[in-house]
Amino acid sequence: MSVDRFIPVPLSRWEKYLCWAVWLFHSAAAFAIAIRVSQGYLQAWIGHWLTDSSYVTDARMDLSDVEWNHFRSSVTHVLLDYALHSIAFFLIIRHVPTKWMKLALFCVGLLLQIHMASPTCILILVAFGVVVTSLSLLTRNIAVPWILCISFVLKASDVVPFTMEFHTYYREFNIYLYGAIKILNFSLYMCQNKEKRYVDVWENHLVYLSYLPYSMTLIVLFDDFIVQLERRLLQKDNYSSHVDLRSVAFFGFRLVLWYFVFEFILHFIYVHSLFSSPFAVIHRLSTYEKCAVAYVTGQLFHVKYVVIFGLPALFAYVDGMRPPPPPICISRVSRYSRMWRHFDAGLYQFLKNQVYIPLLKAELPTALAIIRNLGTLVAVFGVVLAWHGTRTHYICWVLLSAIELIIEKIGKAIWDTTSFQEFRKSIGEVNTRRVIAVAMIATVMPGIFGVFFFLGVEGVGSTLFETLLVKGAKEFFTGKLDPNSTGFAFAHMLLLGYFYNNVCLDFEEAPAVKKEKDEKKE
Repeated sequence: MSVDRFIPVPLSRWEKYLCWAVWLFHSAAAFAIAIRVSQGYLQAWIGHWLTDSSYVTDARMDLSDVEWNHFRSSVTHVLLDYALHSIAFFLIIRHVPTKWMKLALFCVGLLLQIHMASPTCILILVAFGVVVTSLSLLTRNIAVPWILCISFVLKASDVVPFTMEFHTYYREFNIYLYGAIKILNFSLYMCQNKEKRYVDVWENHLVYLSYLPYSMTLIVLFDDFIVQLERRLLQKDNYSSHVDLRSVAFFGFRLVLWYFVFEFILHFIYVHSLFSSPFAVIHRLSTYEKCAVAYVTGQLFHVKYVVIFGLPALFAYVDGMRPPPPPICISRVSRYSRMWRHFDAGLYQFLKNQVYIPLLKAELPTALAIIRNLGTLVAVFGVVLAWHGTRTHYICWVLLSAIELIIEKIGKAIWDTTSFQEFRKSIGEVNTRRVIAVAMIATVMPGIFGVFFFLGVEGVGSTLFETLLVKGAKEFFTGKLDPNSTGFAFAHMLLLGYFYNNVCLDFEEAPAVKKEKDEKKE
């Protein structure tokens, strides 16, 4: 019986099947409701968001998600650049002498970045990189790159020139943003490793900055990149043993499949239009329609990023590199610390290694440590806000996420007490799992509603929060539970939360069981 952390034991077969059946039924019902809402009376309010289908004559599709619209319009251009880069990457590693290999990789990456964005964009980014790197090397003070790069992330869109062609603007914006993070990562590496001389790392630095699959959407730390690159160079004459082509092909097949599944769904489900509309449109929906639309929006958000993150990752795999894993499905997450760890794994590694761990290094007394931990949480989410923007709905998302993480910490503290461990022993492991599933409702609620704030325009998240959570809780606790009331829907959500949490715990149970079996084999 592990005390260090909770490892869920399996439920009985009938109870497990019940939890899965309840959750799958509600998930399917949410999609059915979203289709009915999209094809129903609200079309008059959201019709202006719809555009002609790219596939079927006289059909309409919802392309109001600006990021997806830009991505799908850029995908041919980006695919060409990534493919050319991977071909050049392979040929350079195979045929160029070691002395010139990294310089050749840099030149190819730089030229293709220029083609992907524009000469002006890359020139400005290079100039900014020279300034930040030079000052960081001179001072070896982490405050210098942090201040300069965060200022660039916050203000670049207001001061740097962009190409007027809209889809080029999208690529330039991403290269500016992720390029600044690359510059920050390298500068922090040099500040934290004061014994390193630039003359010893300049080639690795240039390859890191110019490596195309990590130029947009994927974040990889400088030292992680060098480990990947050196491992690949060691196998330069034995590509097939280093790259599992069957796995890469299957990954590519899934990527294409999800791209067209997403495009297909946009012909029938218009939740992006609803979440892009003024909150008064969402307000017209019934309680269950609001829940369904919000859930489906979250699911489509996940599929979108499976594709957007997956495209550069595919070519990184082709190159023999190890990109961050794809985002975790939000339908299997009850504890939102797992969402932060596994949705954008690259961003999580950046926040953990460049913000969280450095601020927690010093040993402090308990009282000061608690204050320091809260300050660290503020710092981490401050960087997140700098990344995404400081609009009200993003601030609400961050606040609810922080509250959820604090609730998890409180839960861990309760778990560690002798009293709870004695209670656990008295009721048994299966009942402990049931108790945990109930308690996890307290983490699901702020996590889910935080996501609703994140996904919608100003006013959408607050409308859902006020009508579903605040009003629902008020009616629930005052006993207003007639079937048409928000209080009844709130009670329904609480009950559903228990079944949903058990489904999520099944996903946590599986790797724990596998790890235990592997340890026994050893």
